[in-house]
Amino acid sequence: MRSLVFEIRDRLLSTADTVCLQRACLVTEAYTRYGSEPVPILRAKVLAHVLQHMDLDVTSNPIFAGNTSSRPRAWMLVPEHGFRPDAQVLIENDGLDGLLDDAIPGDLRCFWEGRSAGGSAGVGHLAVDLGQVVHVGLEALIAETKRYPDDPDPERRAYREAMAIALQAVIDWARRYADAAQEAAQRETRPQVRAAHLRVARACRRVPAHPAEDLFEGLQAIALVHLALAIEGHGMSISIGLPDRVLARFVDASFDQGAGTELVAAFMLKIAANSVFGRGSKTQAITVGGADHHGRDRCNPLTRCYLDACDQLRIGDPHLFLRWHAGMDRVVAKRAYEMLACGTSMPLLIHDAPTAGAFSSAGVAPEDAWSYCVIGCNELGIPGRLADSATAAYGTVQYLALLNETLLESADVDRIMSMPQLLSALEATMARHMFEARQQGMRRVQRAAAQVPTPFTSALMRGCIARGLDMRTGMDYHLPGIYERGLANAANALAAIERAVFEHGALSLRELVEALRADLADERVREQLLEAPKWGNDDPRADRWALELVETRERVLACVDAQFGHSPHVVCHVVRSLHRLDGRQIAASADGRHAGTPVGDSIGAVTGTARRGPTAILRSVLKLDAARHYRGGYNLNLTLDHKSTTPEVVGTLVETFFGEGGQELQVNCHDAGLLREAQRDPAEHGDLLVRVAGFNARFVDLSRQEQDELIERAELVAGDERA
Repeated sequence: MRSLVFEIRDRLLSTADTVCLQRACLVTEAYTRYGSEPVPILRAKVLAHVLQHMDLDVTSNPIFAGNTSSRPRAWMLVPEHGFRPDAQVLIENDGLDGLLDDAIPGDLRCFWEGRSAGGSAGVGHLAVDLGQVVHVGLEALIAETKRYPDDPDPERRAYREAMAIALQAVIDWARRYADAAQEAAQRETRPQVRAAHLRVARACRRVPAHPAEDLFEGLQAIALVHLALAIEGHGMSISIGLPDRVLARFVDASFDQGAGTELVAAFMLKIAANSVFGRGSKTQAITVGGADHHGRDRCNPLTRCYLDACDQLRIGDPHLFLRWHAGMDRVVAKRAYEMLACGTSMPLLIHDAPTAGAFSSAGVAPEDAWSYCVIGCNELGIPGRLADSATAAYGTVQYLALLNETLLESADVDRIMSMPQLLSALEATMARHMFEARQQGMRRVQRAAAQVPTPFTSALMRGCIARGLDMRTGMDYHLPGIYERGLANAANALAAIERAVFEHGALSLRELVEALRADLADERVREQLLEAPKWGNDDPRADRWALELVETRERVLACVDAQFGHSPHVVCHVVRSLHRLDGRQIAASADGRHAGTPVGDSIGAVTGTARRGPTAILRSVLKLDAARHYRGGYNLNLTLDHKSTTPEVVGTLVETFFGEGGQELQVNCHDAGLLREAQRDPAEHGDLLVRVAGFNARFVDLSRQEQDELIERAELVAGDERA
């Protein structure tokens, strides 16, 4: 099967982006036909209409069933949210600007004008309860929706009816695939492909309606449900959760590691073919490994299969996270360090103790807290139990933007005579923004639940059937999610202000503000700012300001939680390509950065400011106390020089960092010369995989600006090594 897997891979990666209007047209038909129904039932019938009438693709990847549009990389559109492409996808991929401009017929645009909820797709950033899917089956969930006939609330009854309609629609969709695969087998002349079709046909007659009986059926059930979630309307960041745990019962003493890896590889290709945003990363996270709440290692042979399949395929999406803990299987740990040292840029690593501990401190039961997974770029959630921890619905703390507003929009900047006074003013700015963001976020969540509920997704979230509620309001845990960015730049800016204004007196705060308004045209002023201590060098003169910022944020958000009567908030430092989008909107800043230029790409040092190597970066980050300040996770880019990095070096860095309380680490180990060669001759370097900031990609697929950023990182690290 290995040759067939790579045939599927090569065909997928060589396919150009196009647009598929099928879902958009079918959704429009369904809204016209069922528009008078209660909204949840309308949404369920919309999903059923699409699944009943969409084209089925059983040939591009005959090993597993499932597709979201009529052909690979043909963008599946979600008009109920809008026809706008995601801005980050456009930054990351050259040639996609304008793809949708002439592809959307006027009558479709006209129909959805004023009806769309906004954005490019639903919120995503979730993981459903795949244990229910694999080991219980959707028919049992339909039966559960029938258990509340005496519920006096008509809205709850209607929502359960919608769940049953949506669940049955996915069962019927699977059976359509069974018939299509059976027919394809009759036409197929290659024995291996015919056998694959027949296996799909048998499986889709059973799953996901009934419990899976073997590994293949389990993977097939997961693939169908995952793609149905996308078709229901979610965009980026639908997670596969913890598949090595969910499927562990299918691994016994006779398990064939090689055959398992091939199956997992074919499954990952099926997920990669999800056509939301075409070739753009969908950040479909897979999380493996880790410990349970009793401290028992949950690695198993499937954990290794996911690592090996990732290494063999060298595709960017889905991206793979490995949960690390001190007692993890050493074979798995060694394999991960080998992959990172050789430049695979996966698995991404996340440390169990501070992560699960942080969820527990927010009131999550230990068994649930230790079942966490990644449900986005690096955002955290719990499959079927907690998802709003991983969205920015309740606002973003952009430290640099808030600091600039405090300085540039202050009517009495001359009254700020010390760093404590500046921090007090910054805290007031932050408090105002976050209170307003929480108000807006509550309205946004309520509006989405009312206008674009997701009854299929909600049926797979624990407690939502019993409560008769959409996932946005009916899940077990609701911890308001806050995004964070710009910490490194803001810490550098505060260190520079302290040095240049309040210690050396080289300029007044008013003069600094005027210099920022002039985009730091005076190079002497800019040089003074650039010479100040920088975050990420284990230098307390800069590092203390990062800690001051996160402690300020915690005071502000704790007050906001109390004002609204909410559960403890969850903060995630997440970037992806938002450092570019943020930078475009932020004026020149006191860290010496010019207006419109990118901000830091992770919680680590700003590119070009790490002067003491990777160990110093890690020591700076450790001071932030992840368990206390990052319940939602952070992304930390660490670029190592390929020529001097071995698996042992990676292992030492990882285990020292995590052993002292670090939480998450994404490692790139590359040679700058090789990256430049790949830029010149992409056809020869299709297997070069990189981690950008919150997503993985083949280097040759990235936009020129993203490639240049990665080359700059590698050159700077190589220069540090030579020095």
